[in-house]
Amino acid sequence: MLEAVVAIFVHENDIYSIRRQNYLKAFPGYIAFPGGKVDPEDYEFDFQHPLIEEYPAHEMGALFREIDEELGYSIETAMSQNNVTEVSKLGTAVTPPFEKFRFNAHYYKVVLTEKPELAADDGEIAWAGWLPHSELNEKYHSGESLMVVPTVRTIEHLCEDITTQEIPKLNLEYDVEQELPYVELLKGVGYIPVPSNTLPPAHTTNSLLLGEEGSLKVITDPSPESDEVLTKLINTMQGLNVEAILLTHHHPDHHERAPQLARHLKLPILCTKITHQRLLNRNGADYLDGIEIKTISQNDKITTWLGKDVICQELPGHDDGMVGLATEDMSWFYVSDLVEPFTTVVIPEPEGDMQVYFDTLQRVIDLNPKVIIPSHGIPMGGIHLLEQTLQHRIEREQQIINLVNGGLDEDGIVDKLYGGLDERLLPLAHQNVRQHLRKIGIAF
Repeated sequence: MLEAVVAIFVHENDIYSIRRQNYLKAFPGYIAFPGGKVDPEDYEFDFQHPLIEEYPAHEMGALFREIDEELGYSIETAMSQNNVTEVSKLGTAVTPPFEKFRFNAHYYKVVLTEKPELAADDGEIAWAGWLPHSELNEKYHSGESLMVVPTVRTIEHLCEDITTQEIPKLNLEYDVEQELPYVELLKGVGYIPVPSNTLPPAHTTNSLLLGEEGSLKVITDPSPESDEVLTKLINTMQGLNVEAILLTHHHPDHHERAPQLARHLKLPILCTKITHQRLLNRNGADYLDGIEIKTISQNDKITTWLGKDVICQELPGHDDGMVGLATEDMSWFYVSDLVEPFTTVVIPEPEGDMQVYFDTLQRVIDLNPKVIIPSHGIPMGGIHLLEQTLQHRIEREQQIINLVNGGLDEDGIVDKLYGGLDERLLPLAHQNVRQHLRKIGIAF
């Protein structure tokens, strides 16, 4: 497992934090603390000082180097000038097992006698500054900012006692053998990354948990890949008081075993009329027997979040019955399968339509939500992924036009554009090419 370091600079009751750029691959748009991974050179660190003598040299080496690179600030110089009064290792956060890349992240509090001018690297950092610990805490609890669990817990502990030198539990904790993780990276928007029979590189489908006291509490798209995972999901849902299941669309990685869950917990299913009919057509007329079905459509109020209405948003293109959810003020938008980090969304046949997909992407971009939440992958700040996806599809379409003009047929286009692709995914590549060809009015 990789190692990383995190620096929490403290001056009196103020804490220095950053907001990561929306275009970054890791935690885009998140409020965080400066730091980074340990490099081999860090093991050669040999600066001596009483404040750090009890800590591993490679961790100190990485801490000093990362802060110098990210903020243009020398902790070594600050120590030599007696501007650092305390260095405390608050704890180590271990990335949960369900994440692809895992770190041991060592959190160090560094107490300063003054607030230095720090030159944040704007290539990675969208905003940086000093805030009172209470204001930083409010950024998360008001739903304004994305934060990972260790960041939230660090801020909460420092709010309770700014002098704290150790935080016992930084990690997301759950019983791996009996449960699935329940995470809130945006306050009030819980999600369970449920292992599902989805397409690689994804291996989970997010089940969102939404609804505050006095409003409908829903779980979206529960789709466990096995009976064992279904049992873990049921265990995880204990005490969450879920009142309904919402299915965003009919693809199996968004509803597999959802009927069993609905019957077991005696929950209704919310979905569009199109999704309801497609589920029956593809899985048999008895697939939803014994379950109350409530149909939803554009602009229906589903529940509330921090006092704001959560509205159904129709999102055709990937699937003609697909819906997402968004707050009335666009604080966040759950876009289901409209986009996916690190890969291209398939526009399947017959329910997909490439022109409609372009139009839906543009519509959500124009709405400019502050946070987007995909079905596969973590919530992310801003609309960068939406814009990037639309631009990719525009460029791919032009490539296809050029190849058609060059005399290639569908097979030739797929060979040219998707050479080396896993053979299991080639039928999906063919579908996307055909969908582009239909959009531009070409058929072989």
